[in-house]
Amino acid sequence: MLTTRPCTATCVIDGMPLSVTFYPDNGVLRIADSLGACIKETRWHASWRALLDELRGFSEDAAVQGQSFNTMMGRFSERAGHPLNTMALA
Repeated sequence: MLTTRPCTATCVIDGMPLSVTFYPDNGVLRIADSLGACIKETRWHASWRALLDELRGFSEDAAVQGQSFNTMMGRFSERAGHPLNTMALA
């Protein structure tokens, strides 16, 4: 069985340090708090690069519009159900 290494990034949203882990072989996306407790687990049907772009876009929007962590979680849930047409490998 092919095993791939997860892609991991750390970011700060609403003052909370979060760890984002994406498993490209099965599409599982986990968001955990600073202690490693899973806050949200969903599926991401695009590339790691697209996920990073989404996080960057959220950070920019949040600064302008005052969006919150719950808004970001809602966006990930929406995107999880709708695969993107651009499935590039990162």
